[in-house]
Amino acid sequence: MSVGSIKLVHERVNRVIGRRELLFTIMHETTGTPSKKDIVSQLQSVLGTQGVIIVRKVSTRYGQRVSDVLVHVYDNEIVAKAFEPRYILKRNGLIQEEAKKEG
Repeated sequence: MSVGSIKLVHERVNRVIGRRELLFTIMHETTGTPSKKDIVSQLQSVLGTQGVIIVRKVSTRYGQRVSDVLVHVYDNEIVAKAFEPRYILKRNGLIQEEAKKEG
């Protein structure tokens, strides 16, 4: 599925952590809100990066086919796992849900 047109609104380089913090606006006139997986695949081609792309938040504007997307781009997965919360890592498929032991 194609995401639609993507526009970079804001970019911040956080040198201390080693990540880029990006805010995009995505226009998706013909489809609903794109999935995180679709957004990541489209951003990999747009940004031309082999780093780890973490979608932090997708917010669709009320009554519009426009979404604001907050993304963090890390150089490697180790740094991403050190700084991102567990629930964000689960949403982006970097860690798996652990089976709970009964007893």
